[in-house]
Amino acid sequence: MSRPLDVLGAHGWGEVDARGLVQPGTGEWTLDWWVGASDRWHQASQEAAVRQSDAGAGAVVETRMKVPDGDAVQRVWAVAAGGGPAVAVVEVGNDAATAFAAALVVEAPGAPLSVGQTGAAVGGRAVLAWDRPPATAAVGRDAVEAVLSVDARTGAGIPKLESKGRDVAAMVWPLPHTARLAVSASLSRGKPPPPSDLPDADAVVRGWQAHLDRGARIEVPDEGLARRIDRNRRRWLGRTGRMETANLAELCELSVRLDHHGYHSDAELVLDEIAARWTTEAPAERLTAFAVHHDLTGDDEVAVRFVEAVAEAVEAAARDGAAVPVEPVERLLIAAGQDRAAQDVRRLNLSPAEPSAEGLRAELVADHGNTLDLAPGFRAAWRGGPMAVYDLPTRCGPVSYAIRWHGPRPALLWELDPRPAQTPVAVRAPALDKSWSSPQTSGEALLNAP
Repeated sequence: MSRPLDVLGAHGWGEVDARGLVQPGTGEWTLDWWVGASDRWHQASQEAAVRQSDAGAGAVVETRMKVPDGDAVQRVWAVAAGGGPAVAVVEVGNDAATAFAAALVVEAPGAPLSVGQTGAAVGGRAVLAWDRPPATAAVGRDAVEAVLSVDARTGAGIPKLESKGRDVAAMVWPLPHTARLAVSASLSRGKPPPPSDLPDADAVVRGWQAHLDRGARIEVPDEGLARRIDRNRRRWLGRTGRMETANLAELCELSVRLDHHGYHSDAELVLDEIAARWTTEAPAERLTAFAVHHDLTGDDEVAVRFVEAVAEAVEAAARDGAAVPVEPVERLLIAAGQDRAAQDVRRLNLSPAEPSAEGLRAELVADHGNTLDLAPGFRAAWRGGPMAVYDLPTRCGPVSYAIRWHGPRPALLWELDPRPAQTPVAVRAPALDKSWSSPQTSGEALLNAP
């Protein structure tokens, strides 16, 4: 299973597989890593003793390979090259007690490759850059065999080969104990800068955390679930940088997920892409995406901006007989000042379908008309543990709440930031106490035991 290498605000993306093989989204080439230890060469893609973890919600992928006297460690992360294209940084480190040689192997079947003092190129286009040139390199079909003749501890021994060839190139660096080697790999069409000019792994983790913090905060008494929430959110945000590869239904799903978790500005970027694709495909999905965004933001200006795309999708839905969220679409059209169009939607007698509430958000909140249910999908496994949600978007406005426990009884604290002219809302928590409700927008209550 591969993990995505995404960058916000940069063109291009890539993947790193379960053994550390890096590949750009174009699939033109791959970058593998080998380690020459005291016993033999260890090829990460073929070794059994390889394990992988991640940091920063998957922003940095770490792959460890067992070698004599310790581990060889590879870390991969993606960054924007000075506001330009996406670049992956591939770092190999020696966590073993003795020195070894590290080899990076580029494969690009059928393409000419070349290696210089500052980097490597595929098809004449620079794809790798480094600060420290390799001790030796081999290019061409004999490169792999040449690498196998390298002295594992010094990295010396490759016969001098031509710097140009086809299909494969191998670069070798000696790595003493605790030493690190880094190269940058282009994930797009731009020339990669050397890794010393790019943010390190810690900076990337901090940057992604800042992006994640822009959305709603969700604290659940399940560390595994908490990690999955952050990892999924990072992937959703990252997919906004490669929307051109997604079909319309995927874009609509992405927009809804982003809005459900409070990433409204990112969802707008996706909606812009949806609106730009004049098509009759997926009218129900398109209407759902536009309607969910308006319902959860209350942004009438955005409703005006997308009103033509909404009208086109309504016509397509009427032709196809698709079930659509009629009432949310009417609300959007009325907010955009298109009262007559809203009446036309009703006259078309479209099959009604409310936007489905799926995933984690359906467990955290449900908004039906003037009723707001908190934690409607509360899990039995969460009983007794602290839980909190901050600024989760709803049709009524952002809501925050926390659940604490007094023995078997849950204490609920909540605060709703209602929209202007919002009609009174009944706040409930049916999964915790079916008998309780409150008309207040904020407060605290000790509920009956579930």
